[in-house]
Amino acid sequence: MNLFKKLFNKEQKVESIKESEEQIHFTEDQTAVEEPKAEENKFEPNKIDWLINDSILTFMPRELYMHYSDAATAKDLQNPSWQNQGIYFWKENEAFENKSLPEFFETMDQKLFVINEAPDYIDLVSGKAMPWFGMPGGGEKFFFRYDESTPVTLEEVHKLNIIKYVKVIELNYDNLSVLNDRDNYCFLIDPKEVKYEDQLFYLNGEKISLAELYQKKKLLVLSVE
Repeated sequence: MNLFKKLFNKEQKVESIKESEEQIHFTEDQTAVEEPKAEENKFEPNKIDWLINDSILTFMPRELYMHYSDAATAKDLQNPSWQNQGIYFWKENEAFENKSLPEFFETMDQKLFVINEAPDYIDLVSGKAMPWFGMPGGGEKFFFRYDESTPVTLEEVHKLNIIKYVKVIELNYDNLSVLNDRDNYCFLIDPKEVKYEDQLFYLNGEKISLAELYQKKKLLVLSVE
């Protein structure tokens, strides 16, 4: 299965942000005027748009998936609760009610990953979740398999480098340096939503900047294992 081919590269240096210092003003009797609430830690996207647009991070054109994980659940291929952690997985943005899972799954860890190219002897298949546990279902449920009767566990496909675990990084004033660290971080775009043509990005047929994609959550910053 040949899912994806190429990463996009762009190399431009990022200048550091110069932050101005606020001064405290006093009245004639030396009583301090109430200082405005400090906002130096408040994230304002417009102030770092140019950093995103000029970032040297490479692009990973992938869809983002997730699976549930609870260390207290013993591995048991016959246990549906374990199957929904160790075999089955979902697109990251799939609504919980569409998965037809028991409510306690919402309290579990959610592990994010992307899919690399799989060998010919392993297939990626999917099906619709049936209504269950008072949930409407209808979500697309994925798993890997060797053949129609032999699923491949997520642990196995991870060891085979078919999946790669990632973490989404929310940018703030304390971690903007990640935009200049292409060894440990990258941009993720969903190739089904965002198109790249003639060195330009398009969303819904309209040209768009990287900063705008980030604000619309169509561009993610990832830390890759």
